[in-house]
Amino acid sequence: MLVLAILKYFFLWLHLFSAMLFIGGSFFMWLVLVPGSKDAIKDEAQRTNFVAVISKRFARITWMLLATLIITGLINAFWYLSSSAYGSSYSFGLVATMAGLTAALIVSLYGPGKHYGRMIAKFAKERNLEGLQKVRRKSTAISYANLCIMILITVVAVLM
Repeated sequence: MLVLAILKYFFLWLHLFSAMLFIGGSFFMWLVLVPGSKDAIKDEAQRTNFVAVISKRFARITWMLLATLIITGLINAFWYLSSSAYGSSYSFGLVATMAGLTAALIVSLYGPGKHYGRMIAKFAKERNLEGLQKVRRKSTAISYANLCIMILITVVAVLM
């Protein structure tokens, strides 16, 4: 029984820590790093390359964090929702909503997000500033949508 209690809290802690890194890192990138890089590096192509290098490293970390969040999320949902005082339809609705939001985030992050990231890096190397601006507008809109999805996931998690 003690081992199960320890495992239960370990998986909860691991899930929360991974969520903090994933969501906090994403907000840091878009609210601090990207705007700050505009102030620090005046050459647009050089700034874009700098942000691309950091984004690529962060993307590798987010893959691991996302996998951890999915695995620990399923484990936590099983442990906590199975003993929930709420009805099963409420629990099922939350799990279904979480699954849908998570799928939308994965598709958005690793579909258009990755595609635009490659295009931005390509235009920066070519010093094609006009193409860079066009792609960056689309990429920024998708990134802000991803941040909104992360907020919705957090709200659903709190309701669980």
